[in-house]
Amino acid sequence: MTEQRNIVVLGASAAGLQSTHYIMKHILPALKKSKTDAKYHVYLVNPSSDWWFRVASPRVAASTTRMSTEQILFDIRPGLKQYSSNDITFIEGTATGLSEQNRSVTYRRAGATAEETLSYHALVVATGSRTYHQAFSMSADTATTLESIKLTNEKVQTAKDLVIVGGGPTAVEFAGEVAEHRNGKPGWFSKIDKTANITLITASDKLLPALRPAIAKAAEAKLRALGVEVLYKQRVVDTSSSGPRTVITLAKGEKLEADLYVPAYGVEPNSSFLPGYLLDDRKYLKTNEKTLRVDTAGPRVYAIGDVASYSRNNIIDIMGSFPVLFVNLKRDLLAYNPLLPDEKPKGKDRVYVKEEKEMQFVPIGSGGGVGALMGWKVPSFFVWLLKGRDYMVGMSGAPTASGESMKKEIAWTKEEAVI
Repeated sequence: MTEQRNIVVLGASAAGLQSTHYIMKHILPALKKSKTDAKYHVYLVNPSSDWWFRVASPRVAASTTRMSTEQILFDIRPGLKQYSSNDITFIEGTATGLSEQNRSVTYRRAGATAEETLSYHALVVATGSRTYHQAFSMSADTATTLESIKLTNEKVQTAKDLVIVGGGPTAVEFAGEVAEHRNGKPGWFSKIDKTANITLITASDKLLPALRPAIAKAAEAKLRALGVEVLYKQRVVDTSSSGPRTVITLAKGEKLEADLYVPAYGVEPNSSFLPGYLLDDRKYLKTNEKTLRVDTAGPRVYAIGDVASYSRNNIIDIMGSFPVLFVNLKRDLLAYNPLLPDEKPKGKDRVYVKEEKEMQFVPIGSGGGVGALMGWKVPSFFVWLLKGRDYMVGMSGAPTASGESMKKEIAWTKEEAVI
């Protein structure tokens, strides 16, 4: 009887969805050509049948008149129809557990109460992370995210006082989008007509920690030109309701009131379904930062993207880790010997090296922004051209959903090859 070996991908994040397309386009065909008589089947498990292009969420969260939800919400299923149903199954469900002893995952289908079990031969964990404000990520179902966007839009439109907490790209981008939406753009010889009080609070002494101080100061100047007040070295210790408004208490005792309070700082990994001993003290999945294998979970288990301990929660890390995951996954699968199931492949693994050069683009409104590329500061127009005009929806959104972004196969070296 032919053995079925399941390749399971948990999470249709940008990392998980593109990994699935790559496996289908390049790794599965290689396995079919190999000498083994086993049958391989790919499973993609995700809580929603939609993929949310998170990069553009600050603009959509500010107002869907600036960018509609339809532009950044992609149905996963049409992109998977290019592959045979004999080779891949999409499960709309939420991962609920992992047993490395049984080499299986449990999940609950959307709308169901009972758990189901799925065995794996290889497992890729790509469940990503969630933001503290639902409008910036889709860690739940589509309806929950859309409802958060609707409510945020309504508050942005009517609020007199808005407080945004955070100093990273999401907070700065959202503040810029909200400010431009409410206060308009400053002209060459004119200032904005301020209709809302917008305050951005950060616990740090600068904005955008991944960029140098001079670029962070330029970001502050652009925000101030749009009517945003920036408060540094202030930490929020409590929030409470006072009628329709939110009372924000700062560490130094000062209190602010807002019609809209948005926590736009940091993320939490979607790792609650994983055993605690596989997680680090920040709740990230402990991942070999060189090979992207989860060594403590046994052979042929990998992690990629925001849920993994090696990640700095940015798209640069995801793109840089694709070649490592794909080469090592292919090596492990092609070298698999059922008589020695735990044996590692001979030859050389592909090794992940973090990109340490300064690289980030942060639009501030629709007119430009700040950023750096490979250590070089870039002009505001360049930020607009690359990201600010549509938040890279055309360049990255649709190609990710369709699998076009994974069209090119990553070649392995002579030392990495498994024969």
